[in-house]
Amino acid sequence: MVILTFWEDKVGGKLAKIDVEAHNYTYKVGPDGVWLMLIAAEDKEVKANQLVNIKIEDVDIPPESIVFPCSFMRHALGFIASLVNIGVPRKIEKRRKVNEVIFHPICDGKISKGELLGVINVFYAHPEYTFVGRLIEKWLGERYRY
Repeated sequence: MVILTFWEDKVGGKLAKIDVEAHNYTYKVGPDGVWLMLIAAEDKEVKANQLVNIKIEDVDIPPESIVFPCSFMRHALGFIASLVNIGVPRKIEKRRKVNEVIFHPICDGKISKGELLGVINVFYAHPEYTFVGRLIEKWLGERYRY
């Protein structure tokens, strides 16, 4: 069991926690992926080195996919530090939606609606179920080694 801590309503808002059963898994990444743009949906003043949340145009993350940031800085004022998920985090098997990011400014300035903030790489991934077999093998080996 692990405890998931998340924002219920907004960034910096009410925190909630739930206990969930979670496991480490290996996965296979397919040869195909997609680049998705993260575009500002609001105007926002930013100050150097003061993280700020910025609303973005809705981005759908397909089920069974993993997301990696494209590490090239796309906006002159800074870079995306994280995608934001409000509410209970969804499993990788489910479709997810992102409509906010945490932006790390490196200079003072103004972000305008419609500006490209960054890009994410979305790769389709499938759980590697043979991992469970290896886990059971390891457990049995440790249990019966004496």
